[in-house]
Amino acid sequence: MGLNYVAANVLMHSDNPFRKFTSVGLSITRSIDKLITDSGAAATAIATGYPTKNHYISVDTTYNSLLTVFEYAQKSGLETGLVVTDNIPGATPAAFYAHQKSRRNYFDIAKQIIRSNLKVAIGGGKKFYLPLEKGGSREDSIDLIEELQSRDYKICYNFNDLAESSPYDKLIGLLSFEGLPVAEERNYTLGNLTSIAIEHLNTNNNGFVMLVEGSQIDWAGHDTNYVYLLSELEDFSSAVETSLAFAENDGNTLVVVTSDHETGGMTITGGSFNADSLKIEFIGTHHTAGMVGVFAFGPGSELFNGIYDIYMIGRKLFKLLDK
Repeated sequence: MGLNYVAANVLMHSDNPFRKFTSVGLSITRSIDKLITDSGAAATAIATGYPTKNHYISVDTTYNSLLTVFEYAQKSGLETGLVVTDNIPGATPAAFYAHQKSRRNYFDIAKQIIRSNLKVAIGGGKKFYLPLEKGGSREDSIDLIEELQSRDYKICYNFNDLAESSPYDKLIGLLSFEGLPVAEERNYTLGNLTSIAIEHLNTNNNGFVMLVEGSQIDWAGHDTNYVYLLSELEDFSSAVETSLAFAENDGNTLVVVTSDHETGGMTITGGSFNADSLKIEFIGTHHTAGMVGVFAFGPGSELFNGIYDIYMIGRKLFKLLDK
């Protein structure tokens, strides 16, 4: 979600929630040894405050595990949870609860959710939690659903079940076999899922740390499909709106919105004055080194002004948790 992605979303909606942010910074997204990062290294930087190599998931360059902001929050008595439109073992969410030398080790990453102590995890990827003989894709015969249920997790396979769950449940939402359907094909928004997660996490008086990812914004960039892109941006904005509404009402919650990298070199080359229509073009199908925005609202938001390397986002989050 590069800056022009955000620009398109803001131009098309005069009441866009991005206009509410009081602090705006810029993140340089390179990994420890590559100018062009991948999501594994970039998410690790945000989740741990340390740069690493592309494809690594919250491990350093010699495979030592790095403490994540979720793990640190849990030690301080806070709840943790995540909501994504990707698979739950996807690179970005994985960096917050797992440790692996390759983001492609989906089945091993899926196993690590068992001891992650997450209260909420909502996304896709049912195939990674069930063995072949039970309709999944695991070849090791391990049934992670049964294991999660034995640890008192409520497992939901559709939005209605999620909506009816008790806020006091430990909750795993596996809403699809792989990634979630595109936004236009769902009868719920990322904002709806975010609201459910907040209800569950906010039962802890100590507070919570939550990751929400509009994962398919990146997929649309790789596809150079601007219709898909604009739809996913609008869906993500619903989650931003939900989060900001909670923060405004609560008065003690920080919301930070950023991206792990830019995809496709997307730019706006024309359109109507009021942006009812936009001409959007891409220079390619891969990630770029373009800086991305860091938008913050709430206590501590001033820390996110300026220009800095992506791993500094993680360090700022750790600093805030230290208070």
